Amino acid sequence: MSKAELELKYHEITELYELAEELVETVASEFVGSPEEQLALVEPLIETVGESADILSEEFIQVAGKPKARNKNSKGKVEAALRGIYIAIDEYGKQVKRSSQKLSEKIMNIADPIVEKIKRQVEVVIAVFVDFVDISLDRIMQKAHIEELKERQEKIAAMLYSAGYAIE
Repeated sequence: MSKAELELKYHEITELYELAEELVETVASEFVGSPEEQLALVEPLIETVGESADILSEEFIQVAGKPKARNKNSKGKVEAALRGIYIAIDEYGKQVKRSSQKLSEKIMNIADPIVEKIKRQVEVVIAVFVDFVDISLDRIMQKAHIEELKERQEKIAAMLYSAGYAIE
């Protein structure tokens, strides 16, 4: 892989920092009724995305250019970082749902589109790491997330097919 290709892949990972910053900006938005409540809602996701991006960028530097067989030490770290983001996204969704139930109406938080972008970017990051580390998707995310990932990432769908996962 060329240096330029590796730099592009690295940028895909560091894009998570920019998305975390977008979440921070929702706290000061004029569309937010209570900045304190908004911060309480998005802060755990912001922290997790930032910490995971740190780990993922460090591990990418470690694994880039090495054969998959030599990247076993990174597998656990990469999977844990990715799993952390999925857990934080799911928890964010539960918190928004609880807020909606309290108000007895379905609300959409201003951060929802950004959270969706984070989810899509994590899918891109997974596709980046698949080239370098043997990732176990079932250790990272729930079945529903795997199905979404298969629909949007051809590389992942092909990997799952060759590994014997049923693609519907």
